[in-house]
Amino acid sequence: MKLKSNEDKIYHLDDTKVMAIAGDTCDRERFASYIQRSLDWYKYKNGYELDLDATAEFTRTELATAIRKGPYNVNLLIAGYDEKDEKARLYWLDYFGTLQEVKKGAHGYANYFTSSVLDNHYKKDMTLDEGIECVKDCIKELQTRFLLSQPGFVIKIITKDGIKVETVG
Repeated sequence: MKLKSNEDKIYHLDDTKVMAIAGDTCDRERFASYIQRSLDWYKYKNGYELDLDATAEFTRTELATAIRKGPYNVNLLIAGYDEKDEKARLYWLDYFGTLQEVKKGAHGYANYFTSSVLDNHYKKDMTLDEGIECVKDCIKELQTRFLLSQPGFVIKIITKDGIKVETVG
């Protein structure tokens, strides 16, 4: 089965933060747009951007608040470079507003196929090249075992210098 192959589900929040979203297209687009605009408004109003931790907490609060109003059926990964600690960080969020800092993660159907690959390949202090190879192995696993045909994948690499986009596949 082949679906739309040019959709980017990894949204840029600023120069060192991205948000990957899995979920229904309508909810995904609405929630991503809302978070992006809210962060832009915060920067405009206060003259500075929220740091990575505050961005994750803000997003969690908005998801949790929406449960009682009009829930978004989305699961997220927020990744970025933390300038205070000078290291990359990854946050896992689900549609209930659960927030957890993790070392590795996936959402959606891909999670069922890539978790074992991530468990086997992940090690503390991986190099960038080792991380890219791990992602390529995850993509290979998806292309082998998943029923959808996805010809190309986008990798977004976040460093202190910004976000670099690479295409794989």
